[in-house]
Amino acid sequence: MPDIFIAEPKEKDTAAPKKLPVLEDRQIPEEETSSLTERALILKNPVHLFSAFKKYPEGISFRDQEKAERILLFIRRSFITNLRWIFMGSLLIILPLLLPVFFRLFTNPLPPLSNNFYLIFCVFYYLFVATYWYLNFITWYFNISLVTDRRIIDIDFSNLVYKDVAATKLTLVQDVSFSQIGAIRTFFNYGDVLVQTAGTLDNFTFEAAPQPENVVHIVEDLIGRRR
Repeated sequence: MPDIFIAEPKEKDTAAPKKLPVLEDRQIPEEETSSLTERALILKNPVHLFSAFKKYPEGISFRDQEKAERILLFIRRSFITNLRWIFMGSLLIILPLLLPVFFRLFTNPLPPLSNNFYLIFCVFYYLFVATYWYLNFITWYFNISLVTDRRIIDIDFSNLVYKDVAATKLTLVQDVSFSQIGAIRTFFNYGDVLVQTAGTLDNFTFEAAPQPENVVHIVEDLIGRRR
């Protein structure tokens, strides 16, 4: 599994807890900060199991994150894109329940086999369906893009055997745009965000990102401030 994200350790403090101001997402100051501790912010925006878009996400970090570096955006593909494989997996689960109807329509459709054989076949069949669901879910779950106040990070993960982590500094970003083609993407407000980098560096694509226009505005604002 990708180990780029590590949970922030929770230390027990024996001293009396200090009351810190709670700021909502819209109240986060735009100027750069040296660290969350210095600004005394408690960000009420945790990342849940099915989260696909979070501003100022709480409780996540990555391996080479700098001390004063703050994560501004957490992006996965829109959860609506999972409906296809969820629907297909549901059909595969229901399919064996239709076998009695199949047997009634056709006389002796299968050669005579023992009940143990059919039992073993069903066990392996449902293991296949469970594997199909599991692989599709973790492929969605671990394909993540991050935007910090200093760089952009893109994590490509596929089928337990492929993982690619790419990053670029905001100073190297030339342009950012998005495309939202089709009625479904427009209705559910997701699309592809393209981040163009300088020189021979690879471009970054956030596929099926929720709120693509919002992502573009945030990255453009960061680029302007960095320049």
